Amino acid sequence: MNEDGSEQLYSTEINEPVVNFGVSVLASTPGALIDPFVLGSPNENDVQGYAGTPTDINALTFDANVDIGAAGVQFPRLQRFYVAVDSRADPFTDKPLKGKYLLNSWVNDVTPPSVRLLTTRVTAGRPLIVAQAVDLGSGIDPLSLVVNYNKALVGASAYDPATGLVIFGIPTAAPKFKPGKTTALVLASDFQESKNINTVGNNLFPNTTFLSTKITAVNGPTITWVEPPAHVCALKQDRLVVVGGATKKVKDVVFRDDGKRIATDKSGPGGIYSVDWKTAGLKKGVHHLTATLRDASGGTAVAGRQLKICK
Repeated sequence: MNEDGSEQLYSTEINEPVVNFGVSVLASTPGALIDPFVLGSPNENDVQGYAGTPTDINALTFDANVDIGAAGVQFPRLQRFYVAVDSRADPFTDKPLKGKYLLNSWVNDVTPPSVRLLTTRVTAGRPLIVAQAVDLGSGIDPLSLVVNYNKALVGASAYDPATGLVIFGIPTAAPKFKPGKTTALVLASDFQESKNINTVGNNLFPNTTFLSTKITAVNGPTITWVEPPAHVCALKQDRLVVVGGATKKVKDVVFRDDGKRIATDKSGPGGIYSVDWKTAGLKKGVHHLTATLRDASGGTAVAGRQLKICK
């Protein structure tokens, strides 16, 4: 987006039959509202139907009729198409909602996202539930991310498109996780699902993943490693992130590298604990990291991760 907020125009050629194509805004400046439109010509009056607007047109999805920042076409004609990217003004204050954005494009997105649950063992009550959802086509629709358990639906509190991490904060209105195993269903759709006017085949949700899983809750401290991913090369200064909780007050989380203390986090807002790990000068090879959570009664929980220092 230009600094003056003027409209940007892109074009693409569809020269062979495809099922769908489109664009999605994966990230933008905080406070910005970026709207892409798919046009059949360099004319704003030539929007390619309802699917060509930045609106979820799939009535079966959670965010139907909501502005989601994605536009597309199903079974497009063989021709050149244009994508106009614009921003609007706040309807109440008339403040421009322009900003920078990351625009993603896709062609033939017919597969659902990949989803996995990270926090399979949690502390009883209302713990943080963390999952990871990744889609290499149209991208994850953040408003589609939901966890279902005990007849309750909880939407995602946060989603990071760079890592695919999803955080579900369990509100007080939702039921608590009781000790034992709870069946849960994690849902994730990509932006193409929001553009599916007509579904080909027997699957009503071809671009949605329904992950059935079990979450074990215990009366005691728990901890799960979140970032960085296992076995990757560490950065010169990496951020180590875990989530944890306890039925008693959490005292601290201590991070160690091969038994040597890196740092301690005593605050952990919302059950997320993190420290910076400076790797400059450390020996190359595999490092065995641990994060130990301690509660006020002396209970502990440990999570480990192997990372590599490559340079």
